[in-house]
Amino acid sequence: MFEPPMSMAQFLAASRGTWLNRRAIHHLDHQDDEAADSNLVIEPFDASDPVVQKVCGALQVEASRSNGGGRFWWESNLKQGSRNDDYAAVIVDVPADNDPRRGFLLRDVGYVEKKAVISTYSFADDGVLTITTRYDTNVGTERCWFVTDQVRMRVSSVQCLNGVSMTTYCTELRCPSDDDIKALAQKARLFADSTAMEPTH
Repeated sequence: MFEPPMSMAQFLAASRGTWLNRRAIHHLDHQDDEAADSNLVIEPFDASDPVVQKVCGALQVEASRSNGGGRFWWESNLKQGSRNDDYAAVIVDVPADNDPRRGFLLRDVGYVEKKAVISTYSFADDGVLTITTRYDTNVGTERCWFVTDQVRMRVSSVQCLNGVSMTTYCTELRCPSDDDIKALAQKARLFADSTAMEPTH
């Protein structure tokens, strides 16, 4: 049985790698829908990474409180490796002192407003992660959970002073790495060779 991560460090470790992100976005203010596919690449890092000091300094948080974090970026699923810093972000995890299921995420770039911001997070008993980010004029709420170690789900909303303005629904499927594909191919070749050598009756 897959055990869902219950701390941000576990969540980022379980999220390492490349995911096919299939998302649908609904803009409630002008009743417009859009859908798209992209690759979401996640690279966790520990507290010794230099970016921890940089992000914590920008938000006036003691870097010693950090437990590491992760780099995220979105790329075309048709052009692997086409990284664009306009679609990238860094988060730094600052867990609560007495509860690893709660804490703060320091982002170098916010999801809604492109500036450094502090979010709060918590894990429910069933492993659902809720992240809340308060900007100057709106609030972003995101929930994310693992269905299995190969499938993640994410739903989010942006609420302005006059109500919810946008909702997003994502299904994310883990993409096998080149090493994974080579290992599967080698296993298939070994199976085919062993089958070919079995005597026939």
